[in-house]
Amino acid sequence: MQLLFLVWEQLGVNLKQALSRQVAAAATVLFLATGCSSAEVVPETSTPAVQVQADSPTEITVWLSEAQALGLEVVAAQFLMDTGTRVNLVVKENLQPDFLGAGPGTGPDIILGSYDWQPELVAAGKLEPIDVSGLAEGFIPGAIQAFAYQGQQYGLPVSQENAALACVLEAMPTAPETFQEAVAAGLAISLNDGAGDPYHFYALQTSFGAPVFETAEDGSYLTVLGMGTEAGFAFAAWLSDNATSFELASNTRNIKEQLVAGTKACWLTGPWNGNWFNEQFGESGWAAYPVPPAGPYPGSTFSGATGAMVASGSDAVATATKFVLEYLGSSQGQLALFQGTGKAPAELAALEQSSASKIAYEFGMAGLESVPMPVIAEMDSIWVPWAAAQVGIIRGDDEPAVIWQKMLDEINASLGY
Repeated sequence: MQLLFLVWEQLGVNLKQALSRQVAAAATVLFLATGCSSAEVVPETSTPAVQVQADSPTEITVWLSEAQALGLEVVAAQFLMDTGTRVNLVVKENLQPDFLGAGPGTGPDIILGSYDWQPELVAAGKLEPIDVSGLAEGFIPGAIQAFAYQGQQYGLPVSQENAALACVLEAMPTAPETFQEAVAAGLAISLNDGAGDPYHFYALQTSFGAPVFETAEDGSYLTVLGMGTEAGFAFAAWLSDNATSFELASNTRNIKEQLVAGTKACWLTGPWNGNWFNEQFGESGWAAYPVPPAGPYPGSTFSGATGAMVASGSDAVATATKFVLEYLGSSQGQLALFQGTGKAPAELAALEQSSASKIAYEFGMAGLESVPMPVIAEMDSIWVPWAAAQVGIIRGDDEPAVIWQKMLDEINASLGY
């Protein structure tokens, strides 16, 4: 499995340029030497995917984005050399709806997509459960958890994005160990002009042991609230005691102004603002750190993940699963995808090897304790009362326990509890 990956390393080619003439030529020489032809990236306008027989498939089809296809070209070629099975990489602009609408014989064997597609895809019977137990220890735990849904594992993560504490190094040269240390240096968390932001506050809330929902043993979310415990009320009390640390009128625009002016040192944000930090402070002028705990436990930021999922309608489930677990789950496969997409690998060894990319690496390393944002339907009833409770506590509308209980009552009523 190492041959083509080693050739790419020896050529010193960034896999974002893997379709260049030089790399293509090198790959062609190798393929001809082994009697194989290269893998093919098929545009969206191509004919429907060819279905293969489970006993001896000659090809499998993967639906994915253009950036993912760019990264996977070398992995597909390696799979062809190792197994004799071609991997057709079909670029789709509307992957999820196209997959949902695909009839028998017209869909892929594998899709690469977001973990939050699972509720709709599982309800439609489109996904095949897979066993990732042999690989899970080598991945970010929250990324594996992201593809645990209703007691089944429906995908293998290939990338993760999460929030972290992005700090200007002049003001915060090392990772803060406590929340108060970050506040003293100048901490910014957007409250969206007073609308609240449970997403970014989640690391603080979970440091008190108060998750939004309880989880099953496999990591999939249950519909039982986890923040109605004493730990949730402890967080509410802490938020009230520390209300002056937060600015209700804060938003992305004024936080950026404060960071540039030097009145703030750190911003709880995600890799989506990494390029802005590079532009303002240079790559060596800032760093992304884990969010320090406000309570007695390590906190967990919310995260999102992209992964490979096997289609239940595939005629080559065994071969598709092999490609997902052994190739996309390998460090080389994860790094190939990283070079195409720029998103932090979910596999730990690959993440370690991505250190040349500051944004992906530092945010990725800061998110090792992150957990996936729930995608269960009950989450839709949570956001508004949750945000309102945070804002009400910070504003001092009532006693924190009263506000928190009112939030719980509203959520439970909407969920029919």
